[in-house]
Amino acid sequence: MSESSNLMVKARDLLATPSHEGLAFIVDQLFTRKQSVEYQTSRPLYDFCVANFSNCLTLNLLKVYRHSSDDLVRFRSILLLSETLTKLRNRGLELSPVALNEIKPLLISCLTMPKAKKSDTKILRIIVSSVAFNAMMLGNGGRNWDELGDCILSLANCDPLRAFNVFLDLPPVNGAFINRFRQKLLEEVYKVLFHPEQDKDEDWILALETAIKLGIQVLDSESESRREILDNVLKSSDTLVSMGMEQSLQEALQHLVKFLAKEASLCKWSKDQCGFVAEFAFRIAGVGGTKMKESVKKIRGMLTEMENYVPDPSLLENQDLDRYLYNNLMQKSALEILQAFSATELDDRTREVAIRRLHDLLCDHTSGNGELDVAEIENLQPLLITCLQEAGMPENTFTILAQVVYHVAVETFSFGEDPWFDLWDYIADCKGDFKKAVYIFQCLTMPFGDDKQEFLIRAVNHLIPEISSRLNPPRELLVDNSSWVLAFTGGFCASIRLVNVASYGGIVKEIDDKMVGSVRELVERRGMEVGLVRRAFRDLENIVEQQWDWYKTCEFRYVKGLIRKLYEIKGMKMESKIVLWRINVVLQRSVGEEF
Repeated sequence: MSESSNLMVKARDLLATPSHEGLAFIVDQLFTRKQSVEYQTSRPLYDFCVANFSNCLTLNLLKVYRHSSDDLVRFRSILLLSETLTKLRNRGLELSPVALNEIKPLLISCLTMPKAKKSDTKILRIIVSSVAFNAMMLGNGGRNWDELGDCILSLANCDPLRAFNVFLDLPPVNGAFINRFRQKLLEEVYKVLFHPEQDKDEDWILALETAIKLGIQVLDSESESRREILDNVLKSSDTLVSMGMEQSLQEALQHLVKFLAKEASLCKWSKDQCGFVAEFAFRIAGVGGTKMKESVKKIRGMLTEMENYVPDPSLLENQDLDRYLYNNLMQKSALEILQAFSATELDDRTREVAIRRLHDLLCDHTSGNGELDVAEIENLQPLLITCLQEAGMPENTFTILAQVVYHVAVETFSFGEDPWFDLWDYIADCKGDFKKAVYIFQCLTMPFGDDKQEFLIRAVNHLIPEISSRLNPPRELLVDNSSWVLAFTGGFCASIRLVNVASYGGIVKEIDDKMVGSVRELVERRGMEVGLVRRAFRDLENIVEQQWDWYKTCEFRYVKGLIRKLYEIKGMKMESKIVLWRINVVLQRSVGEEF
């Protein structure tokens, strides 16, 4: 008997048998080493089934997942199926209409199984996409699989995150299909978006992608629905930033860029759909920092390549206005730019352009691409303190202002004689506005000479009680807990400056213990690691990256000791430990010690 005939017999026996144990066995064999006898025996048979019986194979792999009692076999069966269907789809091969009549209800029963694992849902999402693509190519944008719409509605009621996953990779569908579940799905999306600290970052990303896809998929005639979605996404993004979780928003936007790129490659967006995405990109750019704008730039670049994209003049005018304002400031001195920024009657956008131009000017000076004299630097000092004391400044603008203060401080302290008394007084007066004062303090990442130690210690003496009181773990989840994050990073910055001062040894240990104890309680007892502890770790990582080059033995030992204590906290998630590991890597580059 020829090899082909032999494979035909084996394939028919494998797929025609009511019991799925044989196929489950083959699935297991395919996850052994490729050099193994088991793999070498099973691979040709499986490939033969794919080439000749893809419909029957799809049905039977779903049955393995649906009925097997072995969780590992179940996961492997759908993982294998997802890879197979993706390859078939890429080659232009489709499942038959007859087979789809059996596959669709079986797949829905898989989707609605109770206590589904997150890992399973992610794989089933790919399978749903492939099957839906086949089903919807046969009918009118979803009319051939109304049951899937009902399934998404059912999942939205009992397991919203699974509903998000099922919806996200669907091919273009008609309005009637989406209307089955749109309102309920949006309700659940908004719950996740507006309660970010209750959910993991991954859940917030899922909700964001779902909201944007719903905005794209609703009928072009339903502009009010798109407006509502866009407004809620922007409000929730503002909330995220105000809660000190801008890093989470940046990561979410990076994921969204990849998602939109995939979506755009699979379907042709209409003019209104392109306009919705363009307006989202324009408005979200005003929420976050530089990394946010990098993602926005990628979205805009993607849109310009689309046939139906028509630039909106109102959006382009604002971009051109920024460029015009920035170019006008090119001829101004550093002091003139700061004076323009300090004019509070200007709108926030214009002021941000001004402070960004001043920041760029100072960066050029620091890098040697420009030059400011000592008098110019000194003239900036009093007005900078006035700006720091301004109430109600947008967070993103204050962040840039803080970097301006850093550059001026570097130049000022390098003069030798000028300690910039007013800056230390501003930091010492931390009771007035703790967040701003401690943020400025932690931005001063440069080394300080002995001549500045007196002023540093005086400011730190005022900071420590405020830091200590705010290191108490937050008790409520749905409030702005950014003070805790700043207290954590501020505590580190205070300790690293005092670790070499013998008389402050007890205070450093007290702060260290309180930082570790606070993190332990948030991780072990209150479930507030994501979005709070991890944010603090990321900020700590940024600080160490800017400071480590002036660390000596005491500083290295202190940081490594702190990292070790944090790393050993029970129950901490691997994502948080990875941030700590990265901090340790920064230190290893210099001292070559093992953690």
